Amino acid sequence: MSQPAVNIREIDGALGILPAGEKIHAVAGVCTAAGATANVPIAFGRTVDLIAYASGGPAVEAACHYIDTYKRPVLLVPTGKTTAGLPGTLVTTGKLGTSIVTITGVPDDDYEPQFKVIVGGTIAVAGITYQWSLDGGRTWSATLALGTANTFSFPGAGSLGLAFAAGTLLAGDIVTSRTTAPQWTAAELGAACDALAATTQNWGILQVAGPIDSAAFDMLETKFSGLSTAGKPKAWIGNTRMPNVGETEAAYKTAVDTIFSAKATVYGSLCSGAVKLTSAVTGRKYKRPVSFSVAARENSVSEEVNTADVNLGVLPGVSIRDANGNADEHDETLNPGLDDSRFTVLRTIDGYPGVYINRPRIFSAPGSDFFIMPHRRVMNLAREGLRLYFIKRLNKSVLVNRTTGFILETEALEIEAGADAVLRALLMAKPKASGGGFAQGRFVQISRTDNLISTKTMTGQGRIVPLAYPEFINFDLGFYNPALQVVPT
Repeated sequence: MSQPAVNIREIDGALGILPAGEKIHAVAGVCTAAGATANVPIAFGRTVDLIAYASGGPAVEAACHYIDTYKRPVLLVPTGKTTAGLPGTLVTTGKLGTSIVTITGVPDDDYEPQFKVIVGGTIAVAGITYQWSLDGGRTWSATLALGTANTFSFPGAGSLGLAFAAGTLLAGDIVTSRTTAPQWTAAELGAACDALAATTQNWGILQVAGPIDSAAFDMLETKFSGLSTAGKPKAWIGNTRMPNVGETEAAYKTAVDTIFSAKATVYGSLCSGAVKLTSAVTGRKYKRPVSFSVAARENSVSEEVNTADVNLGVLPGVSIRDANGNADEHDETLNPGLDDSRFTVLRTIDGYPGVYINRPRIFSAPGSDFFIMPHRRVMNLAREGLRLYFIKRLNKSVLVNRTTGFILETEALEIEAGADAVLRALLMAKPKASGGGFAQGRFVQISRTDNLISTKTMTGQGRIVPLAYPEFINFDLGFYNPALQVVPT
């Protein structure tokens, strides 16, 4: 006969802690929950926990997309949110009823709200039924009754709502708008970057949730240049503003070129345009910045991978065409030009369904070695490895030649061999580079002429031969008629 007992089984893996060396995806942006403390990075492995902590907002949508799509944890950094969301201009051209409808409240994210009358009637008199949407009518609510109310609040959208003046609404009446999310200032985003710089969490790329303008770009350049100087090389991915309602491709390109044409960075990827992306929070198909899909894909692959590689598959949950297959967001295949302006954009490919990254561009100046994100990520990996190795050489005794005062050859070879071993382990086990740039494929070369005794300074060089990423394949193809060939006699 069994006895009463308390049985406790220990489980492991629930915290979503990454193996040593693997970098967590960092996301900074506005969260709607009052309890989501600004500038305090916190890691999450499950969307349910992240939503419980931060509620909603652009950063929550971006972080949950990554967790849900790639099943990896996220380091969330809530920012300040000085700039309130805007409800946009209500379009009432689809309304024939006499009631004047106005949009009210403050949205907590980028939405395309719509309100559609199913059964018409008189305001404040029971009988009117309606449906609502927050994603431009791609998904609709169930049919609901307005009752005797003269206001309506969009559920889960902050305080966004509608007010109905006395009069009528007719069946088929529809009103629409396009909201903008609350936003950080450049200084608030900078404070979030400072918090990331101070954390012990192992992150490599920051995804900025929220439109980057000139001031934010300059701030990111300052912060990431400072991290690099401090021996903490990182990268960032962000987005320009999304196109305005009715803005043409040409007008949009001119606008973003005007802001960014004179700017450059070797640390970040600046995406442009918008996509329709399935939300991991609500399941709706919201209009979102291109960076939501680009940053998530980039953080899901190894450092050397070019995310334009079709073999990675389509970008999950992403579309840039309408229900009839016509382009309604920027497609670099159909409207080339933004890539030439150094922005990272999306494309379709004839013969392959879905949406793909055109190039994971670094927003660098022409001629820079840092053209695509793998260049930055592989270099960061090498720098981190060498820094950790050479820290162990600081203050460690080195034999010098008693005649010249320069380092002994045996000592220099031993240091080079150690540094080479580090880089080979990082870059060549799974090839992330083609090899070292010195003789015999070595990565590191230590100076033999440093006056170590007087200057206490050792110098050296490192060279990495990167992987190549062919972007053009030229091939000749024709017919062949064996009957026309000369037969040897």
